[in-house]
Amino acid sequence: MKIHPIDDEFATSVFSVKPGLSSEEALVNASELLASASAIANEQAFAASGTHRLQTFGLAQIIENAGLLVNAALDKIDPASTRPV
Repeated sequence: MKIHPIDDEFATSVFSVKPGLSSEEALVNASELLASASAIANEQAFAASGTHRLQTFGLAQIIENAGLLVNAALDKIDPASTRPV
């Protein structure tokens, strides 16, 4: 995967990642964000009905799968740590 630097003149994001952030710190934060997104998606799915409910449960499953991948990567960095699911 090639990564191209973003031209600051055209950047639209208000937020940025802390320079020097370690892979472990980035993955831990991503894991926590995904856990929060999963909780929100599941709560919304239970409150919904019909097609919207199914779509939201599908979204929750995608978020959960992403969290599993992030946690698997974290386990390779620090196998003794515990993280949110």
